Amino acid sequence: MQQKIDRQWVGIILGVIVPIITLYIIYLFVYPRNSFVSFYEMITSKGFFTQLLSLAVIPNAAVFFIFIWTDKLRAARGVLASTIIIAILVFAIKIFG
Repeated sequence: MQQKIDRQWVGIILGVIVPIITLYIIYLFVYPRNSFVSFYEMITSKGFFTQLLSLAVIPNAAVFFIFIWTDKLRAARGVLASTIIIAILVFAIKIFG
């Protein structure tokens, strides 16, 4: 079982899913009465999307360290890769968007 989890693609998928779940949890606490679409429109119109996306990536550090502590280095590399890709995306949105 350990060999199945220690794959880079597992880390990449978790590195993308964890920020999405975190954004949803932020939505549930901040703007629970309306739809997620209206929440997205509000944060993009006010220019908060990149800030929230940057905050949503923070739990990736916990996933990364869990993989490191359990000696699943390939999966940790995948989490790190997805975090870097999201950081580049945030940077591109800030510069060009």
